[in-house]
Amino acid sequence: MLTSLGFILLGGAALAGLCRRIQLPTIIGLMLAGLLLGPQGYNCLDSTMLTISPDLRQMALLIILVKAGLAINLRDIWNLGRPLLMMSTVPVLLELVVLTYLGLTIFNLHGLEAVLLATAVCAVSPAVVVFRMIHLIEEKYGIAKKIPQLIMVASSLEDIVVVVVFSLVLTLVEAHVEAPEGLGALEAFGQVPVALVGGIILGLVSGFIVAYIAKYMSHSAPTISKAKILKLSRLLLHKDVQNIVNDKEKAKVKAKETRTVKEFLVTPQQATLLLTVIVAVSFVLVAISNWLKPLVSVSGLLAIMIMASVVKGQVSYELGQMLNRMVNQLWIPIEIILFVLVGAAIDTTYMLSMSGMLIAVIALGLVGRTMGVVISLWKTPLNRKERAYCAISYAPKATVQAAIGGIPLALGLSSGPLVLAASAMAIVITSPIGAICMDYFYKRWLTYDGQER
Repeated sequence: MLTSLGFILLGGAALAGLCRRIQLPTIIGLMLAGLLLGPQGYNCLDSTMLTISPDLRQMALLIILVKAGLAINLRDIWNLGRPLLMMSTVPVLLELVVLTYLGLTIFNLHGLEAVLLATAVCAVSPAVVVFRMIHLIEEKYGIAKKIPQLIMVASSLEDIVVVVVFSLVLTLVEAHVEAPEGLGALEAFGQVPVALVGGIILGLVSGFIVAYIAKYMSHSAPTISKAKILKLSRLLLHKDVQNIVNDKEKAKVKAKETRTVKEFLVTPQQATLLLTVIVAVSFVLVAISNWLKPLVSVSGLLAIMIMASVVKGQVSYELGQMLNRMVNQLWIPIEIILFVLVGAAIDTTYMLSMSGMLIAVIALGLVGRTMGVVISLWKTPLNRKERAYCAISYAPKATVQAAIGGIPLALGLSSGPLVLAASAMAIVITSPIGAICMDYFYKRWLTYDGQER
């Protein structure tokens, strides 16, 4: 299995680097590496690696949720206001409705399995979008109207909506609850608010517990007194630094005068240990939600995201930023493993046989998403070209599809191969096309605001 893991990391990194050089999304290279290494290619992966592949993909999903929870910035949500809230909900819900209807009519799926198909396909990919929005901010395109910030934050929030819906529907499917006509459907979807409330409560409780652990770790860590800081400042900086610090100290209340600066001196060891605790608690939350299934429906995935968000809000700003950087570094090898294993799990024969129908379904779903973007940006200062750019920026799909697309197959659902094939087809089609369009049109459709900063 170690040899297989080496093949996955090396092969994925090599093909991802090649795609980066030709300005294609690295996800395409990772999935291609999976196809070459998997049973459809040279069959270089050990059977044990393929057996635990669903567990590894689920672990990647948990890391995605932790990453999303730590990335939520309530100040950005407040500043962007109504357009952000609508962009994070309306487009994905319209696409979800369209894809669910097509799953019911074209593929003859049951109600819940049609929703699983829709949620596995409809989410936008921050892995493709966020990098390019950061590039727009650096190049100063569209920043006056906060277009990159809007797309970047809304895409992250949208993924949360999709994962929450997926986790709720998956809870019903795992409980063997189908949605036939009549009372059964009402009873099934009546569990949704229960699962939502249960996930929120579980996430809040666990979040405050982890935050308390973080504060205990901070208090028990070695500290540096103010006297030592002042002594160092005299040696390393100008003598006036001591006077500046003393002036600031006089302005503080008496209760804060005796505090040390340990809250502001966060060590990498502290952040690493806290991130380890957060990830471990995420695994425990999933286990708790599974234990509670016979009694009550609880969304463990929603609890994970809320827990991470609560922890970030309770710790210091420096520690929160360090956690963000570390989880981004942790995501690099996990992303390689995730997409390579998704590529290895794809049945290319089945996907190609269904390619025409899948492409049509994905295209119709994107039409619904585009309508949602138009509705969300109604009565905003954005002109037609800027709204069109927001629409094409909302097309690429990758990360969520890779994380949840294989779960129905791992559960043994009859629709599992179809859901995985649709997820893979959505990645292959929308990811490169969306990335190319974003790179081509941003200078043509967005305003350069460099002189305003």
